[in-house]
Amino acid sequence: MNNKGQSQIGILISLAIVLIVGVILLQASAQQVGSTVNTINFTNVTFAAPANGGSLNLQGKLVTDFVAINRTNGTGVEPGPIIAAGNFTINNNQVTNGELTANLTVDDAEFAGFDWNITYTTQPATFISESGGRALANIIILLFALALLVVSIMPVVRQKFL
Repeated sequence: MNNKGQSQIGILISLAIVLIVGVILLQASAQQVGSTVNTINFTNVTFAAPANGGSLNLQGKLVTDFVAINRTNGTGVEPGPIIAAGNFTINNNQVTNGELTANLTVDDAEFAGFDWNITYTTQPATFISESGGRALANIIILLFALALLVVSIMPVVRQKFL
């Protein structure tokens, strides 16, 4: 019986299993961290504005960089003028059906009922608000990748595989 050869094959099989499972977990974890540390950009989203005083839920819990364009302005000419910020209100972190959302409320009857094109950046519901938490989430993924690298190198260093 070749004990050294059998132990080396056992180590290689164990290493392959650990690395395959580790890479699968790394990929799944990195995707989840990506959705909690990145903002989402929406460009040229078209919707029919609600009536004056009416509100509409936007995707995400906090909206920044909001630009609204009156798509037709009632004239049929596209695009219409940019709608000034005083004609609508955005309320961030509003609870709607148990979820944090941003709310758009039309404050001027002149712009109610028309099609609007909106462009904005939002934080998804899973976004980590604190910068330290976002940095820590990214560091955890980097350390996990480094741990997989060390696990893959250690048998070579210990057993002198080459």
